[in-house]
Amino acid sequence: MRTLKLKGLKYNKGKYELFNDRFVFFPPQIIDILSSIYGEGVKSLLVWLGKKTGWTFIQNWDENLKPKSLEDLVNHFCNILSNHGWGRLSAKLVSEDLIIIRLYHNISSELENKSKYFCYFITGLLTGFGEFALYRVIVSENECCLENLNLDYCEYKIERIQ
Repeated sequence: MRTLKLKGLKYNKGKYELFNDRFVFFPPQIIDILSSIYGEGVKSLLVWLGKKTGWTFIQNWDENLKPKSLEDLVNHFCNILSNHGWGRLSAKLVSEDLIIIRLYHNISSELENKSKYFCYFITGLLTGFGEFALYRVIVSENECCLENLNLDYCEYKIERIQ
């Protein structure tokens, strides 16, 4: 097995830990299966699961990476999450009231059944992250490469609620 080089990542006897939190790589077909069972009803479940995941990740990473600024925190989050297989995240804009993140190579665009359900999970991940970084936020997907085939990214806006 190839050793993954990522600060805080440990692998031992089939178990991955990132800063002492165990995490599991799971096939994206699980989201497909959930969507085929629940249809649009799965949206809230995927957003909630993503939110819990995003919050847990960034809370732990913040403690261990000790970012120097909000921009540093966003970049750490994007870099580490890009290694999880959902696609490559890149910060387009970072301010105290608004963070815009682009997702290139959305996993859904690589699958036979392209669906927005993956975008719902990513929306949840970014909501969990955004609530940690900016407290109260609303996350929206402004652009989607699944809806606009001329785009090569999905763009998410994390906006602080006043």
